[in-house]
Parts: sequence; C-alpha cells; structure tokens
Amino acid sequence: MKKLFVFLMFLAALALSAQTAGDAAGERPFEGHYYCSETGVHLYLNLYEPTLLVPGSDFLGPMNGYMQGGIYGTWMLTRHKVKGSTARLRFSNDIGSDSQDIDFRQVSDSVFTYQAVGGNAIRKAVGTKLVKVTGSMVFRRK
Repeated sequence: MKKLFVFLMFLAALALSAQTAGDAAGERPFEGHYYCSETGVHLYLNLYEPTLLVPGSDFLGPMNGYMQGGIYGTWMLTRHKVKGSTARLRFSNDIGSDSQDIDFRQVSDSVFTYQAVGGNAIRKAVGTKLVKVTGSMVFRRK
C-alpha cells in the first residue's frame, strides 16, 4: 500500500510539472525571452501582466516588454493587443523619438515571426551610421 501511495504521489508531481511547462509555452505564448540569432536582437515579453524592469530604466516601473541587443538603444513596449496567435506590439525607443508597430506571430511552441508594420524605424549602428534593421525576423524562445 505504501508503494502504491508513493507511486501515485510521483504521478501527481509529474502531471503538475507537465501542466506548469504547458502553461509557460502553450497557454501563455507571449511570455518569455525570445532571441533572433540573425540580428542578435533580444525580445523580453510578458503580455499578461507588467513584470519586466527595463535595464537602465527601472524608475519607469514594471512593463510588459522591451527589446535590445543588435539594435541601437532599448525599445520599450508601449501598447499591445493579442488576437489569436498574433500580437500587435508597439515599441518606442528609449528617448521617445521613434516608434514601431510589429506583428509578432507564434509559428510553433518556440518559433515566432516578427514583421514590421508600415516600414521599419528600428536601426542598428554600423560603423558611424545608423541603418535600418530588417523588417522581418525569426525569433526563438530561450
């Protein structure tokens, strides 16, 4: 009887672990750290609640997301709307001079596509010039 009880507890713990993993990837696809290996851009999102502190801008308090690395400056999420497997994200740069709308679409559990809407304002430094990054990227959940 004791072995049966231990076995049932093990199964319950295993089921709970699988459910928690499913919540992160399946039920909450727009929460996590995403990375584009082509451009070196990191995207941090939690579209379900504002929990992220932007490095260097902690005074703004918790936000729903930001993007940095491989681009010029830090871009903060200012507005978002989720519709099915696509999220429309609006980012503004850290000095507030530019903004960009992006469609962030889930392709699979760990693959997402980034598509700039209406042209791309996000730039990166190349030598002494600022050049626009590609308007289409593939991100993987880290």
